[in-house]
Amino acid sequence: MPRSFLQKATRRILRTGTPRKRQPQANPRIPSPNPASGTAVPIVTVGITTHQDAQRVGRCLESVAAQSLGTSYIEVLVVDDGSTDATVKTASAYKDSADWAGFTVARHRGTGSPSKGRNTILDAARGEFVFFLDADDYLGDQALNSMVAQARETSADLVVGRYVGVNRSAPNVLPPKDPKVKGYHAGWLNSLHVQKLFRTDFARRLPYRFNESLIYASDHPFMVAAFLYADKVALVEDVDCYFITLEEPDSQHRVHVSRAEVPAHQQLQFIHDCFGLMALARGQGGELAQRAGRMRADYWNRLLKLHIPVLVLRKRESQDRAILDLASQAKALSELYGAQTSRTRLVPEAQQFLAALDSAEEDTVRQAASAARGGGDSLTS
Repeated sequence: MPRSFLQKATRRILRTGTPRKRQPQANPRIPSPNPASGTAVPIVTVGITTHQDAQRVGRCLESVAAQSLGTSYIEVLVVDDGSTDATVKTASAYKDSADWAGFTVARHRGTGSPSKGRNTILDAARGEFVFFLDADDYLGDQALNSMVAQARETSADLVVGRYVGVNRSAPNVLPPKDPKVKGYHAGWLNSLHVQKLFRTDFARRLPYRFNESLIYASDHPFMVAAFLYADKVALVEDVDCYFITLEEPDSQHRVHVSRAEVPAHQQLQFIHDCFGLMALARGQGGELAQRAGRMRADYWNRLLKLHIPVLVLRKRESQDRAILDLASQAKALSELYGAQTSRTRLVPEAQQFLAALDSAEEDTVRQAASAARGGGDSLTS
C-alpha cells in the first residue's frame, strides 16, 4: 500500500442575539460535580467547531445551555477556524450566560476543515464524555442527558443519538437486515457523521486523529476507527438529539465542504485513510480482523451507492472532464482497496456503478450515478 495520509495521522497520535442566563437544573441520575479544584468537573465536554458562523453559533449555544443535563455538568470548547466575521465575539458572549463547568473560545488560522479544531477539542476535553457539535447545527433539550444515561447503562464506548434532518436527510443508523444480529452491521455505516457522544478516553485511544488535510468527508476515517474498535455502541432512538442542517450559503457563510468544487483526488483523499485503518485492523487478527473484513465490503457498497455518485451528480453539466477525472480516480481506488475482490458482496447498484467507472463517456458515468442514487441526488452525504 502506498504511504497514505493515515500514516501521517497515526504519527501525530503516537507523539501523543444576547445570551440568556440559565439556572442549572438538578438531575437525580447525575452525580454532584467535584469541586476539589474550585471548578466543577464536567460530565460532558461539548466541542463546537466554527467558521463564519456569527449568525448561527448563538442558536447552537442556546441549545447547549438548554440541556436538561444541567450546564454545571457541561464544559464548552469553541474552536474557530479563522473566521473574519463576529463568530468569536458572539460565541464569547455566552461564557457568562450559564453556570458552565467550563467555557473556552479558541481560534487558529483558517484551514478550511473542522479537523484541526476537533483535534484541539479532543486534546483539551476534561469531560468523561466528549460530544462534537457543528456551529450550524443544534441539540434537542434532552440530548446529552439521554445519551449519557444510555452510555452508563450499557457501558458503551460511543452513543449515537437520533438525528433529525433540517432541509436534508438524517444520517441515522439503519437496522440490521437480520434482527438477531448484535454488534457491528452494515447499518452503522449510514451514520458516519462524528456528532456523537464518545467516552473521552476511548476517543483518545483510537489509532487515528482527525486528518487536517482532508476537505471532504473528514468524519469518515474517525468514525471507521470508532466503529472498528468500540466494544459497545449504543443508540438513543426515542429522543430527538441532533438537528443536522443544510442551509443555502450566503456571502459570509462557509459552503458545506461536501458541495465544494475541488479536484477529484482531494475529494476522494479520505478513502485512503478509511481503508488504511481497515488494513491495520485486519493485520491484528481475531474478531477485530473479521469486523474489518466485513466493513470493507460494506463501506464499498456505501461509497459506490452514495458518496461517489453524489459527487458525480453535483458536478455541473459542463464539467465533463471533472466527472471523468473523478471516475478515473475512483476506479484506481477500487482496484487498490479491494472493491473488485469484494464484488460478490456488492449490491447490484454498486456493481453497476463500479462497472461504469471504466467508461470514457461522461453521460454514461452520470447516468450510472443517477441509477445508483435511485434516480436522484437529493440524499446528502
